[in-house]
Amino acid sequence: MTQEEFHKFYEDESKRVFNELNELTEDDLLKIIVDKNENKFKIWDGHDNYQIWRVFQIKGTVKSIKPLFEIVSNLKNEYLIRYHACEALFKIANLTDDNFKGEVQYGRNVKRKTVNQQNAINKLGEILNLEVYKNITEKKPWWKL
Repeated sequence: MTQEEFHKFYEDESKRVFNELNELTEDDLLKIIVDKNENKFKIWDGHDNYQIWRVFQIKGTVKSIKPLFEIVSNLKNEYLIRYHACEALFKIANLTDDNFKGEVQYGRNVKRKTVNQQNAINKLGEILNLEVYKNITEKKPWWKL
C-alpha cells in the first residue's frame, strides 16, 4: 500500500465512521463514551479516528457537558482523547477563550508557557457549575501515614 493509498483509505474510513456515528442519538453517543470496554468504535483505544468528538460538536447539548467534563478532567485518560473531548466540550458550552482551552487541554497558555493544568480544569468545572473532580492525590509525609 502506497502512502497515497493509505491516506485515501484513512479518509474513507474516517468518513464512514463519522457518518455512522452521526446517525446515532445523543444518548447513544453518551453510552459509547461512558463504556470504557466499548468494542464497536474502540474510542478508548483511539480507533475511531476521533470522529465521535466531531459528532458531539454537532449533536451535543447540555446533557453532554458533565460526561465530557469527566473525560477532560481525568488526567489519566489518554491525551488525544482528552484533547478532542475538550474541543467538543468547549463548543457545546459555547466557550470561546482559546487561551483557557489550551490551559485545560495541555497545560499551556497561548504564549506556550506552562500553567497549572489542574487549576484550569478546576476553573472550568466552576464555570460549568459542576463538581470539580481533583485527580491529583496529595502525597502525605511519611510521618502521617
